[in-house]
Amino acid sequence: MSAVLYGTTGRILRVDLSKGKVWEEELDEAVLRKYVGGTAMGVKYLYDEVDPKTKWSDPENRIYIGAGLLGGTRVAGAGSISVVTKGAMTNGVASTQANGFFGAFLKFSGFDGILIQGTAPDWKYLYVHDGVAELEDAHHLVGQDTWEIE
Repeated sequence: MSAVLYGTTGRILRVDLSKGKVWEEELDEAVLRKYVGGTAMGVKYLYDEVDPKTKWSDPENRIYIGAGLLGGTRVAGAGSISVVTKGAMTNGVASTQANGFFGAFLKFSGFDGILIQGTAPDWKYLYVHDGVAELEDAHHLVGQDTWEIE
């Protein structure tokens, strides 16, 4: 990234479940200025990388989870995230927003968003902490609820 843009980390995390690969992608300043926030960035990736004929359940679909510009600040509600993918009912672009701390923790880990594609052959979870991301075996978590896992 050529210049510091306040409110962004300038990086997203890409995850290909089919290949078991995780890597970082640096975002261009022009892209960051044009597509502000999680929803806009998610729509950009969907239109750029997913064929319109792709069904919502196909491994070629993408799921983008992104934080907004205020993620990680002390502004109320700034920990929210946007999730963008193809919707099951219309097979068109669908987005939703959620509040909580995920957006802030995503920024603290050094990423503006996570772009997921593919289908994992085995149970996996994505571990992201302090700028490091790994796909880990999740067989020991199968059958547990969120209270047990936390």
